[in-house]
Amino acid sequence: MKQTYRLSPARQMTEEEESLVWQKPSSHIESEAERRIYQEVVRNWNRGEMKISTILLEGDAGSGKTQLAKALSADFNLPYTKVTCFADMDKSDVLGSILPVLSEKDDKSGTVEYQYYPSEIVRAYENGWLLEIQEPTVIRDAAVLMALNSALEPDGSLNLPTRIVHRHPDFIAVITTNRGYNGCRPLNEALRDRVQHAEKLDLPPKAVMMERAEAKTGYHSEKVLSLLAEAIILLDKTAQANAIKGVAGMRSYIFWVDAVASGASVQNTLYYKVLYKITTDPQELALLEQALISHGLTAKLEELDRACHSHPDGENPEVMELHIAENGEYSAELDQTDKNAIRLRKSTDSEGHSDTNSDKSTDVTSNDNGDNGTPFYHELNQSITTELQKKEFRKQLNREARQSNQGTCHEAIRLIVHRPEATSQSREEYHNMAADLLPVIRELIRKTNPLLEHEVSSEFAKSRLYGTKFCADQAAALDFRVFARKRPPEEEPSLAVALRIDESASMSAFGRLEAAKQAAVALYEFCTGCGIPIMIYGDTADRSKLEQMSIYAYVDFESRDADEKYTLMNIQARSNNRDGMALRIISDRLLHAPQKTKLIISISDGQPKAMPDYSGEKAAHDMKDTLQEFRRKGIQFLAAAIGQDKEAIRELYGAENTLDITDLKQLPARLVQIIARLL
Repeated sequence: MKQTYRLSPARQMTEEEESLVWQKPSSHIESEAERRIYQEVVRNWNRGEMKISTILLEGDAGSGKTQLAKALSADFNLPYTKVTCFADMDKSDVLGSILPVLSEKDDKSGTVEYQYYPSEIVRAYENGWLLEIQEPTVIRDAAVLMALNSALEPDGSLNLPTRIVHRHPDFIAVITTNRGYNGCRPLNEALRDRVQHAEKLDLPPKAVMMERAEAKTGYHSEKVLSLLAEAIILLDKTAQANAIKGVAGMRSYIFWVDAVASGASVQNTLYYKVLYKITTDPQELALLEQALISHGLTAKLEELDRACHSHPDGENPEVMELHIAENGEYSAELDQTDKNAIRLRKSTDSEGHSDTNSDKSTDVTSNDNGDNGTPFYHELNQSITTELQKKEFRKQLNREARQSNQGTCHEAIRLIVHRPEATSQSREEYHNMAADLLPVIRELIRKTNPLLEHEVSSEFAKSRLYGTKFCADQAAALDFRVFARKRPPEEEPSLAVALRIDESASMSAFGRLEAAKQAAVALYEFCTGCGIPIMIYGDTADRSKLEQMSIYAYVDFESRDADEKYTLMNIQARSNNRDGMALRIISDRLLHAPQKTKLIISISDGQPKAMPDYSGEKAAHDMKDTLQEFRRKGIQFLAAAIGQDKEAIRELYGAENTLDITDLKQLPARLVQIIARLL
């Protein structure tokens, strides 16, 4: 695609507009996305409602979004301009501002006049330019994006303070945004719906990466370009799989190639040009280094360093050579054929390297191995809970549980609330299970925390001498007391979660119990990572005549036991299930939480059934009464149906409150995503 296409052949551009048209440098390599967008715009430009004039480019940093937007400016011979969004952006940044200026007629009078200054968005919109809107997902106030909705219509308009501006027929908007970075929010649905063409930009294929780097740097070694591209691709995949925030993209690759082309060490520049741009966290660096080692790329990079003598002085700084003469004396001469030379390699704890031993656990822990190889975990900041405190807390839970069932059909049922103990085996099992779930969990935590950080209500408190937002429309008051502020965010998220797990005997079939354990671990790690109070209880019935109902309080938001999460590994299939009684106890307990939104998730595989006659209509009636009672008190219920009685569970909880989990592997991720959406 060498030609350009004038959208309006008869249009005459000013000198300023001509200077704003981007000129492709000789190093520019056309991508498939550029060709595809060009062809689609040209094909539909004169087709009325089918015209494509709003484009979305979504991808990681360094994937070429801005370069592509500029290239489209050259392809369509349109002036290019951009606006970079920021968190506190308001409507004046979209529509322009009216600002005071001193009168030029009489400087002595001090008369203040007001003049409208259009924003860059208005200039592009009115004059028919190509506008790149960078990172609109960082804007906190959703109303700002809503202001663009009307403008992005094919025949849209902007209501300015001085006039109404109609969309120029040549105006093209290119929205560029990253995926899931800190501070980013999902793109407004109404705005996304107005996009006529969207591209998902990832790292290009290796051959394209090599071609672009060669064009940019002028470096022609195919072997070096190929090896460095393989390393970048692997690091990018590893970062995504382990929810590491940084990105290994084209920018890192090009600057790494440029450094190597100048004679720098391949391995040294790997850290300064690539790894440290991704992260400087020792544990995350260890994951990236281990990925390079396991795929054999570290050895290849070392070999490349030795073969190319890439260091300026011809020596590899990672290796020190000692030459010993036949008489046993040290020789400083460098002789490549000297068989007596001893090569000493820099250790991994030297500068420029991080420890390559990675621990599966993300907790701030260290571990040693005992005589039998079993790891002992030593946690930092661990709260000390005495046996007496544990006993008192267990008594409190038993007392409250019995009070919850007074005056109900469960009042005479013999009940015991257990607090299982953590063991070294349960610790090891927990860490192994958590390691498999961490990529999904950490990614969701990373996306959710920015939303919680800027969580604000829509209420205003006026007539205050303090605040974060000045109400310009109230500025006529002379007492200088009229300010408006959005109510500050709470210190904790306004959500509390309880997970109830059915531990009936049928849960042992078809991997249901393992899925429930994984869901418990995933929810615990996600909620604690986001500062959300969580309690996880299991229950079963009819263990004995003296213990007709058993509650297992694995995790409780009032507990001070730092080891309680490891007790989740004690979840097991036991006997029958008395669901109504369990939900009543958990609901009463959750009501103690101060958070506004309270959610109980029940994982169950069947209908309630317990001795002597808790089944059928009686159990269903009790369940519905319990759910209705606590819904009136503000508790929401969600049932994850994982067994053969899905229709019966849906009947009890309601179709809108039931998740039909066909693939048990999806259960942990589904539940965590639901919690994230509630925030």
